[in-house]
Amino acid sequence: MRRIATALTAVALAAGLGACSQGGSPTGTPAAGDAPVKDISSLVKTAKTSMDEKKTVTVSFAGTGPIAQLYSSMKCEVDVEKAAMGCAGGPSEMVVSAEGIYMKSPQLAQLGGDPSKPWLKVPANEEMAQQFGELGKIGDFEAMLPAGSTITSTTEEQVDGKDATRYEVTTDLKQASANATGAQQAGLKIMLDSGVTELKQTVWVDSDGLPLKVDSTTPALKFQGQEIPESQLSMRYSDWGKPVQITVPPADQVQDMPSMPGMPG
Repeated sequence: MRRIATALTAVALAAGLGACSQGGSPTGTPAAGDAPVKDISSLVKTAKTSMDEKKTVTVSFAGTGPIAQLYSSMKCEVDVEKAAMGCAGGPSEMVVSAEGIYMKSPQLAQLGGDPSKPWLKVPANEEMAQQFGELGKIGDFEAMLPAGSTITSTTEEQVDGKDATRYEVTTDLKQASANATGAQQAGLKIMLDSGVTELKQTVWVDSDGLPLKVDSTTPALKFQGQEIPESQLSMRYSDWGKPVQITVPPADQVQDMPSMPGMPG
């Protein structure tokens, strides 16, 4: 079961959150209100410029299937500028900060050996923290559209009453894997070994290039003889530029994550 959970985490990081970088060199930033862009690099640069200006956002998760259940019902407040994040509402609470990754749940507290301290910490300088920290890339649009991604179609629609451009994006997993590292590369390898060669995402952005919604589907997979059903994950972005509250738990409520065979890193 632990191996399956590790695989689900790796695949979710790769499929739901993309690889480390996108392909191509940005050729310019279209102004707000321009026609839909035709290439990934321009879409990413437009979004990055707008996101850097707003600095903060709230992201809500929903979905079906075992991978999506890792994040389903979770809501995260994100500080794009500081690469910090606080999440609640899912299977566990999580805080990502420069000091490390903090996770809270009764099961994790028991795992750490001291149930009186509900938070487990993974120091930021450990590889395992870097892998869990990929969740922080929900505030990094570049990380969601990895190398090998192409725009296949665009449509004008509305999301939550806002005018938006819908982009259908397909990612070549072989090319994405060649440019990925760590947890993303591990997740991509699991998908490639299962015969999955491409992933499809649908991305909605407003007239300023700010992400409003991202939908992705991870096909059914096989891992060490186990069947992992298809998962669908949806992320909604709201409250761009509004204040967020990301609080690192007090030291007397925190214990260190124990070393466990079979876990990432």
